[in-house]
Amino acid sequence: MPALALETRTCRYEYGGSSVKRPRRAKLLTLEQLEAWFDKAEPAPPCGGVSMMNGFLTGLAAGPVFLLPNDWMFHVIGDHEKRAFIGNKIQAVIDTIVDHYNLIAHQLTAPGRYAPMLMRTDEGEVLAGDWADGFFGAISLNLEEWAPLFAQKQTGDPIMAILTQCTKPELIQMISTAFPKPPEITLKDAWRALPFAVDSIYAYCQPMRFNPGAPANDA
Repeated sequence: MPALALETRTCRYEYGGSSVKRPRRAKLLTLEQLEAWFDKAEPAPPCGGVSMMNGFLTGLAAGPVFLLPNDWMFHVIGDHEKRAFIGNKIQAVIDTIVDHYNLIAHQLTAPGRYAPMLMRTDEGEVLAGDWADGFFGAISLNLEEWAPLFAQKQTGDPIMAILTQCTKPELIQMISTAFPKPPEITLKDAWRALPFAVDSIYAYCQPMRFNPGAPANDA
């Protein structure tokens, strides 16, 4: 899919013989800088960090509906979006997030290339909860379009593999009511299946993203 373009040219306006430059965009942040922004931003943004953001953007890029950044940016950074203007820190945050979305979308075009950004403890334990919560946030934005995917074998099982990693109490209760609780060791290593789950969802949904009337890819 085409990348979402960011305007970076510098224009010059003439006023009474003098010229005024349009402000330049600030440089993109590193993921470490973006994580620091999520940690320190007040009020706290909806996404709690880079891992949750990565899960949210992955759900957007892999799912059945294509949305522009204006449709979903609020769900990542909240009201901070209103304070963005070219050249300031908030705009750099937004540009970095859009750039990360484009990276994910590009990775998904080649099976096996995508890898989720997960948290890891000092002891080496992998924590997929934030990432899965972010992915569920993307599902929640377009639940009507996602709902039929739960009934399809190709997408239903991968979606459940993701949602079992979520930390939201209401979702955990819903899943535990509908499905027997798997052994703890299964849940502990379930994060390893996430890249394959995402690839399966993307492969099924890709034909529908820009043409809602097109049939899903059942191959």
